Amino acid sequence: MTWAVWPPAPATAYALLVGTGRHVRPSALPSMPQAVTTARALGAALGGARGVFDARRTTVVPDPADARQVLDPLRRMVRRRDADLLLFSYCGHGLLGRGDRLCLALTPSGQDGGGGDPSPSLPFAEVAGLLRESPARHKVALLDCCFSGRALGPDGHGIHLLTACGRTQKALFPPGGTLTGFGGELLRVLDEGIPDGPRELSLTALYDRLSVVLPTTPAPRTGIVPTGYPAPHQQTVDGSGHLALAVNPAHGTHRTPAGLRARGAFAQRLKKLTEPSPGTPVPDPARLPQLLTVLAGLSRDAADVLGPLDDFAIGARRNHAVMTGAAGSPERAAALLTALADTLRATSPAHPALPATERALAHWNNRLRATPPPETTPPG
Repeated sequence: MTWAVWPPAPATAYALLVGTGRHVRPSALPSMPQAVTTARALGAALGGARGVFDARRTTVVPDPADARQVLDPLRRMVRRRDADLLLFSYCGHGLLGRGDRLCLALTPSGQDGGGGDPSPSLPFAEVAGLLRESPARHKVALLDCCFSGRALGPDGHGIHLLTACGRTQKALFPPGGTLTGFGGELLRVLDEGIPDGPRELSLTALYDRLSVVLPTTPAPRTGIVPTGYPAPHQQTVDGSGHLALAVNPAHGTHRTPAGLRARGAFAQRLKKLTEPSPGTPVPDPARLPQLLTVLAGLSRDAADVLGPLDDFAIGARRNHAVMTGAAGSPERAAALLTALADTLRATSPAHPALPATERALAHWNNRLRATPPPETTPPG
């Protein structure tokens, strides 16, 4: 069963988006103009034709010089008795304050270094405490900054959180780009959509997509081998994950050629996360069953829409079979490859994909013969 996605009424949804990219004395923080560009672009996307927010209820605060410039508009939204959804978004430098709590940088912020909060700065706990005062059923915070994972837990109690990175990680951004890494990929998903996704893009759908896309997108790192961006983190509150933020522009395209190609590209990214890497020597075991589900639907739809002899469809079927074997089911892998090989032999015996399919079939048949039968307990 798939739970329905809930889009709030635009008249009851309020959003405040903050971007701190410019820094002035006494701050020694590097400028990050991508932060303001990202905040504005996200506000335009969420308050545009596809977003659930009305532009009149969407406020962008660029380069706040003090906490009041953020908290005053947030207080006005919190006092709205008609609010059903209140969203706060921050993009900029994340700093560590007293007790290693997360603080959001303002234009004059600098690292304290003495065990207290950087001054001036905005502790996220103050934002969260204000959000909790709102009568809105749903409070959401999107945090695109270093150490944003520190908001998860007590400070973020009662708030749906989507963070760009974990507690000890830095949120990266391309120095020559116009958007941050996390914000740019979030905006890309909102713009391109998810072909096999729901009609509206829920918070959980966005998180699931970003959790694959970000770690498989090359990120700039000075002095070391480039790797992917940090994986995002999510904290849900009751059913908040089913809350929609925007219409899915790719909905209904999952069986079109373009939709199938997009699904195939996503499957390849997901496949990378099932393989050991320098940053993840032990991959998340949950990724493999997720990949098998994606590949099963893709191989079925590709063969149905493009035809059983289409190169893309054949590749999808073979990939599904091979990964099924890698997941520990050599018998099922052999059965899937047998069906594919039989189709090619019967309809196109000279097809260039047949030799590779037969080699894969021989491999899994050999693995199957080498697997000892399960032990049985004699009766009595």
